[in-house]
Amino acid sequence: MRKRQEDYDEEPIRVEIEAEEEAEAGAGVEPEMEAAAPDVDELQNEIERLRVELEEERKRTKDEHDQHLRALADFSNYRRRQQEEYNRAIQFATQEIILKILPAIDNFERALRSAEQAENFEGLVEGVKLTLRQLRDVIEREGVEPIESVGQEFDPMLHEAVMRVETEEYPENTIVEEVQTGYKQHDRVIRPARVVVAGQASNER
Repeated sequence: MRKRQEDYDEEPIRVEIEAEEEAEAGAGVEPEMEAAAPDVDELQNEIERLRVELEEERKRTKDEHDQHLRALADFSNYRRRQQEEYNRAIQFATQEIILKILPAIDNFERALRSAEQAENFEGLVEGVKLTLRQLRDVIEREGVEPIESVGQEFDPMLHEAVMRVETEEYPENTIVEEVQTGYKQHDRVIRPARVVVAGQASNER
């Protein structure tokens, strides 16, 4: 088919229109690419801001670390002072007890000297009794009291059986003799009484 003359006349116009459209399309993309391109000043500002934040974070972390170390040191010093005060309290408490016992020791010494000089056995016995009474007064003031034993039912929380004897004088499991006095302080056993306990009498002959 042969082209008409009008078709040849319109073809350059179509080519020009397409070229213009492509140019416009290219012109539309180029500004977007330019907008997406990074700005050097903005990057430098952002880097500087991050550097400042990092330095501030480092400083804050160092300050917290220093505070933690100071707290540990303060706590260590506190524990050391508490231990020293506790040790001093123990020493002074022991000293108080010793000061209370010293008069009884003085009486022992006087009783011995008096008995040696006068060769008086009865005087020595009286001196020992007096001193023993003083010592008991001292421990009673500290809340210490003897544990009742003879005639009581054996209690393993209070007594320690060293022997069991067969007898008809006491019911079974009754304490018949005290070998060593036991003591408690403020209802707490500090030394159990060592005792002899009655057992079941044998009927065998």
